[in-house]
Amino acid sequence: MASLILMIQFMTRYPVPGKIPFTAAHFVRGMQWMPLVGLLVGIPAALAMLVAAPILGNVLAAFTAVTVLIIVTGGLHLDGVGDTADGLFSCRPREEMLAIMRDSTLGASGVTAIILAILLKLLLLSALPTSTAVIALLAAPLTARMALTWHAAVAPYARSETGLGEFVNQVGLSQALTASLMALVLLIPILLFLQVSWFVYLSILGSIIVAAILVAVFFARSLVKKVGGITGDTIGATIELCETGTLLIFFLFWKHLS
Repeated sequence: MASLILMIQFMTRYPVPGKIPFTAAHFVRGMQWMPLVGLLVGIPAALAMLVAAPILGNVLAAFTAVTVLIIVTGGLHLDGVGDTADGLFSCRPREEMLAIMRDSTLGASGVTAIILAILLKLLLLSALPTSTAVIALLAAPLTARMALTWHAAVAPYARSETGLGEFVNQVGLSQALTASLMALVLLIPILLFLQVSWFVYLSILGSIIVAAILVAVFFARSLVKKVGGITGDTIGATIELCETGTLLIFFLFWKHLS
């Protein structure tokens, strides 16, 4: 339970009481709880969409939901998107890319990436029926945080100094598989509310799990070639990529199979 509390404190802005030591043991055990942390991120956004849609319409409701996602996480993962984009699109040598990622100043690539990430979520959510968007808002943060465990499991930390790296390097396939099982257990009842055929239900379930894992793994492996591994920023970027990818899958299924 201590590792769950630590992850909620670390990954969200929920005012959870208690002072949990940020140790490697708690961090690694906390990986298995990532899907539940993601669900806790998605619940207030889903409620915002549900309440706002009848009053404001789908577009403004989607804007409200995306804003809630940002507030709950403190924009932590969007910061990772911006820093990762600045570093990777700089086309500099490895060490310079890593230095740019660490720099707190955002460049044009970072700002553009953040704007596009927010805009794409807004467009995808506003295009969905309210009931489907609510379910997608529960599923996307959950699935994306499951994906980060795979991102950490298949690649080393890019920097050599101690700190977050010594924790990330201890995350392996056992944590990723445990997180995937928890994600599956949580998603099965959530997706039942879609009230679709069993074929569509199983297709959506399989698609969002597999797609998130593939995005996280391939992104991590590409980072190994570019900068020698992953960083805290790329973990945040992975979460945003997989959240958006999950919303896209919901949109495609609704558009073509509903």
